[in-house]
Amino acid sequence: MTDLPQRPPERLTFTYVPRKGLMKLTIVNFLLSLVTFSIYRFWAKTNVRHHIWSCVHINGEPLEYTGKGKELFLGALFVFLFLVLPIVLCIALIGLIYGPESPLMIIPQMIVILMVYLFWGFAIYKARKYQLSRTQWRGIRGTLAGSAMTYSLLYFGSLMAKGMSLGWATPVMNTVLQEQITNDMRFGDAAFKFKGRAGPLYPTYAICWVLSLVAFIIIVSLIAASSASADFWKDLFSDSGTPETIDKAVSYLVAAFVIFLLLTALIIPMLWAVYIAKELRTFADYTRFDGVPFKLDATAGSVIWLAFINLVILIFTLGIGWPYVNQRTVKFVIDRLSLEGLVDVDRIRQSQVPLDKRGEGLADAFDVGGL
Repeated sequence: MTDLPQRPPERLTFTYVPRKGLMKLTIVNFLLSLVTFSIYRFWAKTNVRHHIWSCVHINGEPLEYTGKGKELFLGALFVFLFLVLPIVLCIALIGLIYGPESPLMIIPQMIVILMVYLFWGFAIYKARKYQLSRTQWRGIRGTLAGSAMTYSLLYFGSLMAKGMSLGWATPVMNTVLQEQITNDMRFGDAAFKFKGRAGPLYPTYAICWVLSLVAFIIIVSLIAASSASADFWKDLFSDSGTPETIDKAVSYLVAAFVIFLLLTALIIPMLWAVYIAKELRTFADYTRFDGVPFKLDATAGSVIWLAFINLVILIFTLGIGWPYVNQRTVKFVIDRLSLEGLVDVDRIRQSQVPLDKRGEGLADAFDVGGL
């Protein structure tokens, strides 16, 4: 028997080819989740992934998602039985013995908060590993080959550094985290490589940070000036204040707070979209597969438009339209992603990293499972 001829290195092209059926899938998933008190969500999430993955084509051949709803369910059940339930029982026991007002109640609450912060990165890493291990192209699957605990501790450290530096450590820590998880990524036995500095991100970050601070000060100043000019404040703090005046003042304060939230939620994210787009492009440039660099054509305008339409979908569908948000997000990346060179695909062999038997239990509990 003669060996099959070796194909030459290929230029990998990424395309998103929409398929019919997402609307039907969304409705069915919603109804079944409703009647099963949300238990069906594990199978619903899996069905959406099967659909979206199959729309992603590399050189005309679709990705295949091999995950199962049962795996996600077992992962969530494991976390509930061995993490959530013991904590709930501990809190209930302390409340039963010492009373709900006991100062001891703060101990399990602090433990829960600490665990969330410590294991948030762990949940992200395990979710990414599960999704990659269930993603195949030409029969070859992906994986993460590193330590989830190492990434989790690094993620926790990044949260501390960002908080203590008022955000100025963000470019450095995001670069370190991206380098850690990218260098652990494998497609078969072929590794991804990430190498680069955070320095080029800082000019854009500084501009966005300063503009956000200025925007925040302007918003607060305008609302404060508008409030100070209202006539009823004089009556409110004098003997002539009436219940009607108090009600009017409360209504005014509530309206001012709502306006403050709306303005900050609209203006500040738009400013930071400039940095997000810069970070996406930079990280793509720093990433290589088989020695070939990626390129991502993402602009601030495209990031803002993606986020705005996704938000509109979620608001007007009351969250039911999540599959369309996921689809739009994946399509956004795939349509703008490219590899700037040739890849010898035929030399790549199957990954030998063992498959996890359970799904994204901790990620589901923290709601960081992604797609």
